[in-house]
Amino acid sequence: MERELAKVGLAGDPRVSFFDAIRPESAGSFTSIGARGVYASQKILLGEAAAAGESLLILEDDCIFSPGAENRTFSGDWDIFYGGYHASIPSDLPRSDIQGAHMMGFSRQAASLVFDYLEQLQYEGIHPPIDGAYVWFRRANPEVRTLFAEPPLAGQRPSRSDIASLAWFDRLPLLRSAATFARSLRRGASRK
Repeated sequence: MERELAKVGLAGDPRVSFFDAIRPESAGSFTSIGARGVYASQKILLGEAAAAGESLLILEDDCIFSPGAENRTFSGDWDIFYGGYHASIPSDLPRSDIQGAHMMGFSRQAASLVFDYLEQLQYEGIHPPIDGAYVWFRRANPEVRTLFAEPPLAGQRPSRSDIASLAWFDRLPLLRSAATFARSLRRGASRK
């Protein structure tokens, strides 16, 4: 992550801090331990920002900045900022289902509102992942101003998922090493 931060001029920035992600014992009502951990981790960060009255930018550890990200600017007229995402309806981002929470920004007010929403979230069956919960929040609170970076400022580094179910080749010890090597080649090619 430090290498990615250096690419956009944020190496050593005093506003940057690192958070050791939560690793729960079980998945509980989530689809995986990783999904529960991401949810818990981001909820803690939102709660800390809300308590301190601060805005917050969350970058997940697999976040990679798009070329030129350091030169892009955005108006400050937003409460929730999606810097990296995949949209089900790219032509209608506000109404789209959004996957990915690898670069999320929250104003002081939104950090408090979203934290409170996550604390009281009602659901049936499988617990929604954090990106789904953010979509639910936006739909329940359409007055909250949301800004999407178009095109996204960041993507996700190809890596074995801690959140989704593992692919068949990541479950087999001999093929897992080959898949890891292939991902490292892909990462290297994407940096050029």
